[in-house]
Amino acid sequence: MDVRDYASRTLTGTNPGVAMHRWLTWWTAALVFIFPVVVATTNGGGSYVYTLLVLPALYYGRHWQNLSLWERRILLGFVVALIAMSLSFINSEDIRQGLKYLERYLRFVLMIPVYLMMRRYSLALGRELGVGAIVACVVMAVQGGYQVSWVGHEFASGYYHKIVFGDLAVLWGALAVIFALTMARGGLGIGIAAISASAALYASVLSQTRGSWLFVPVFILTLLWMYRKELLANRQMVLAGFVVMLALMSFGIWKSDRFVQGVERGAEDLRIFMQDPSAATSWGIRLNLWRNTLLIVEEHPILGSGLGDFHQEMRDMAADGRSWSTAVEDFGHAHSIYFDALANGGLVGLIATVVAYLLLPLLAFGRGLRNAITPEQRFYAMGGLVTVLAFATFGLSEALWARNPFVNTYVVCIVVFLASMVNSGVRLAKDKCDGGQGELARL
Repeated sequence: MDVRDYASRTLTGTNPGVAMHRWLTWWTAALVFIFPVVVATTNGGGSYVYTLLVLPALYYGRHWQNLSLWERRILLGFVVALIAMSLSFINSEDIRQGLKYLERYLRFVLMIPVYLMMRRYSLALGRELGVGAIVACVVMAVQGGYQVSWVGHEFASGYYHKIVFGDLAVLWGALAVIFALTMARGGLGIGIAAISASAALYASVLSQTRGSWLFVPVFILTLLWMYRKELLANRQMVLAGFVVMLALMSFGIWKSDRFVQGVERGAEDLRIFMQDPSAATSWGIRLNLWRNTLLIVEEHPILGSGLGDFHQEMRDMAADGRSWSTAVEDFGHAHSIYFDALANGGLVGLIATVVAYLLLPLLAFGRGLRNAITPEQRFYAMGGLVTVLAFATFGLSEALWARNPFVNTYVVCIVVFLASMVNSGVRLAKDKCDGGQGELARL
């Protein structure tokens, strides 16, 4: 990431200044802060915040020409993915249902003006998103504990579903840990972030969402990779202690009765599936959905069966015996972002969505992390990188793009962290330019 290129583009372009539109800055910052708190815990909270971000951006989001080439590639990737999935309508029969499904992909495109607005007004709101994630961890732990211990539910589900609740709790917990490592000042800040991360893990365990737990070891390994130089040089004993604390927390989860029960149920599901593939168990149904997806691809390899037709395809397969289990007829998605894209959009849809939604952002944040200078830049890059890795992991067993809370969360986090990373680089470059001019003036 060449900050001098960002500076040249921004300093020579149209920059109206934040002072003239202070209300827009405060408005956007407040929405970004509250988003993690409400997206999984309230009715439509994430969609309301998403809409309130998009509406002003439709007017203020301008100056595409000031973006760097790789920024344009990422944003155009959202458009390409939408077009690729739209092509599947050639094979669709249920157009109405397909249009409802396509709206989730459209949400990525509608965040382009939000990114342009944040770049135009130099909004770096990753800090607000991080603080909101810390608050969300505590709120979700309280809500989950209330639902399980007080109301008597079998598992915590927030407002929507236990998968949404459990996955997002782990994501916010991971961002809380990164915030502590990069942005927190002093023992109090690190302690608050650590408590929030523990609360998030507690909420996830209460949700019994096994797919979210897969990301915990991925996250720890990612942290070790990110801080490998510091650990090898033994320069940050606090960091090493924090990693040890993460390991202890993970061990505590492993010893949790609810965690053990969840793992045992998963193992039992697989054992039952091996004996009877038609049994309607959690993992058995997933495996049947994935197998059926491959059957769809055999018939429609390029563009899939078409958006909106997956539910009917499962009903047909259950009726004619092609599916080992008849339980699949209740599902309108393939329980995996990869298999779901493959079934709906074929190879074109799978490649387009993986490249646009996962690969391009991952490369951008990885490059940003390598070039990060300040703690803020490091947090923005690490936050974006972890968000991509989290959704790539969650998506192994859940059709994330089929649920609005997941789509809203992913695209908001990607746009906020990306804009913050770039804008902080621009500011740093501008400060260096101003400092250099000051030195020349004194000479």
